[in-house]
Amino acid sequence: MTSDPNPEPQSTPSIEELWQEHLGQSSKFSWTWALGVGCVAFLFFTVSDAFRFVDNGQNLVLFSRVSGLQATPLPPGFHLVWPLLSETYAFDVKTKILTWKDDDPTAFDPRLISLSRDGQQVRMEVSLQYRVSNPVNVFTSLGEDYEEYVAAVTRSVVFSETGRFSAQSLYSTDRPILQARIREQVTALMQPRGIEVQDLLLRDVGFSTDFVKALEAKTIAENQLTQKDFEIQQARQDARTVISQAEAEAGGLRAKADALTRNPRYLDVVKSGVFGDTLDTLVAR
Repeated sequence: MTSDPNPEPQSTPSIEELWQEHLGQSSKFSWTWALGVGCVAFLFFTVSDAFRFVDNGQNLVLFSRVSGLQATPLPPGFHLVWPLLSETYAFDVKTKILTWKDDDPTAFDPRLISLSRDGQQVRMEVSLQYRVSNPVNVFTSLGEDYEEYVAAVTRSVVFSETGRFSAQSLYSTDRPILQARIREQVTALMQPRGIEVQDLLLRDVGFSTDFVKALEAKTIAENQLTQKDFEIQQARQDARTVISQAEAEAGGLRAKADALTRNPRYLDVVKSGVFGDTLDTLVAR
């Protein structure tokens, strides 16, 4: 076999061809690196999404795309859930206080103004102590913004129950009765929703200045009238006592007169009782 006396010269790759080859290798490396980073990130996210930590004073409502809403909330502690298929919603189950008070930045709203049965304005501070007792029930019936519902129900009950009382009764004796009725009604409306009412307090119940002045004037007049009635009754009692004493004395005199009429010697007995032994001395002289 004879070699080719005139071999063709081997072509040298150009700069452009070398650059294109380099770009191709770099592109393959970039895609491989990006895919690896993406897989690692996906695994990290998946694993981390499987863990839930519940703080003290909280419960988690668990919703699964496979089985739906779990009937029992997750208590405080670590929990494993299905990653990417589960969603959790945190609920604070500690006692909360909802307050209506003027000039208080922590209050929900200013104090409430209601109308009494006789149309008088009644201004009062209200404090409601409550807690979420059934987070699942609250989530299904009210959602996560349940505080607005609690506030709306409390305001409505305060307005309606205040309208059952006269302003004068609330000013004097019926305030505890109103507070108990409001607490009872709010509890009845909240409990089916999964909210437990622990206490409700009415403070600083106030009325208009004109009403207070009129009520105080009326109270003073009634007290004066009561005092006069007492004085009249006392005078009548004193008069009856004097009459009874006079009648008793008259009865005694009448009995003595009857005794003298029936027995003249009864006078000697009377004299003896008054003068004793000196009567005989006087008679002898």
